[in-house]
Amino acid sequence: MRRARLTLGYDGADFVGSQIQGSGRTVQRELELAIQRLAPGSGRTSFAGRTDRGVHAVGQVVSLDVSWSDSAERLRDALNVVLPPDMSVGAVEWTSPTFHARYDATWREYRYRIWVAPTPPPLGRRYVWWRRSELDGAVASDACSTLLGRHAFGTFAGSGRSRSHDAAALTRTVRTCEWRVQTSGAVVRHELRIEADGFLPQMVRTIVATIVLVAQGKRDVQWFREALRANDRSVPGEPAPPEGLFLWCVRYDDERDDSGDGFRSDWEYGIER
Repeated sequence: MRRARLTLGYDGADFVGSQIQGSGRTVQRELELAIQRLAPGSGRTSFAGRTDRGVHAVGQVVSLDVSWSDSAERLRDALNVVLPPDMSVGAVEWTSPTFHARYDATWREYRYRIWVAPTPPPLGRRYVWWRRSELDGAVASDACSTLLGRHAFGTFAGSGRSRSHDAAALTRTVRTCEWRVQTSGAVVRHELRIEADGFLPQMVRTIVATIVLVAQGKRDVQWFREALRANDRSVPGEPAPPEGLFLWCVRYDDERDDSGDGFRSDWEYGIER
């Protein structure tokens, strides 16, 4: 048995989530079925982050003990033959026997994409939140700057999480939060990029929905700041839909940004770095 680290991408549209549940198709189950087919007796998988129904991943990281005597590259290639078409392994490497994808992760990055246009994208509607109404990118950027640093994010947690009033359990550190905009004819593409040491359930999607309220002019940035400080989930509205959200990459001990490199050129959608 050897401990392996996998970089995994998937289209989340047809999954009920990444983690095995009582019923429904999950990323973890599909991956473990493929691994057992190739390397019977291998261990269970551990994912760096849990994604909900409809959420995608470009650089999900998975650790497991695998019964495989050939090279890591051969394992990657074999997995990509047997996995379903909405999943792909970008890299496999042998790592320390103690490496754990979730507990050793230091930073996780998510991106959320919004397509503002009179009509939805003809081919990519499963990967963006389509909206007709204009958004003020400069105002959205101001709201993003509010989130930098260490805060209790109970305002943006999934329903029920903020009711414990345990600020420590709701506290996270955000080191990157930016809003990018690109215009092409009648289409305006908006993207939130956020990196933190951890995320609460539905946190990114609720942040996006709340920033959209501000970028539409329905609320102002000062209200957004006060909403963050309130640490009260009843302040914002419903989370943004899952289809625009991507788990972009996971980082360990300040390593360089390489998780998911095998996928990114296909997922840029014209947004400049």
